[in-house]
Amino acid sequence: MITAYFSDKYARRGIFIMFWSIISTIAYIILILVDNFALKYFAIFIAVGGLSPCTAICISFLSCNISPHIKRATAIAFMLSMCNVGGAIGGQIYRFQDAPRFIMGHSINLVCCILSFITAAFLVVYLYLENQRRDRLYGKVANYTLTNPNTDTIDVFGLGSVEDRQRWGYENMSEKKIRDLGDKHAA
Repeated sequence: MITAYFSDKYARRGIFIMFWSIISTIAYIILILVDNFALKYFAIFIAVGGLSPCTAICISFLSCNISPHIKRATAIAFMLSMCNVGGAIGGQIYRFQDAPRFIMGHSINLVCCILSFITAAFLVVYLYLENQRRDRLYGKVANYTLTNPNTDTIDVFGLGSVEDRQRWGYENMSEKKIRDLGDKHAA
């Protein structure tokens, strides 16, 4: 809940995914290297505690950065499908013959945590650079109506405010042309 609160408060998702991926990575390293069962038990809780916030934050990361709604729904459904496939794979990588250390299972999860960190870092940098590019092209936008809770009107047709149209590069387009963009609309 704390992660969700601060993630929403600062409108940052990637940094929290990276943080919890590092925590889980450390936990899996402990699981691989240490023989003390008490420490391993503690590391399991840390690994799960680090991975759980990542799933929820990934859903909001997708919903904030993919549009329009058809692509967003498809991306979220695909992500959740892959999470469920991961559950099926989990039963296969933790084999009976690998007990009690389960090096293969922990190593695969370790690699997945590292890939999660790398992917989140790449997306944070890419989206930052893309926003900088848009700022250079269209100027800074002071008011983001899509995340402003004080907005009185709902933009049903996805036309956007003047600031939104400027940010998307649609300031010289008619309402009909913006509506006709359909799936290619930036919002």
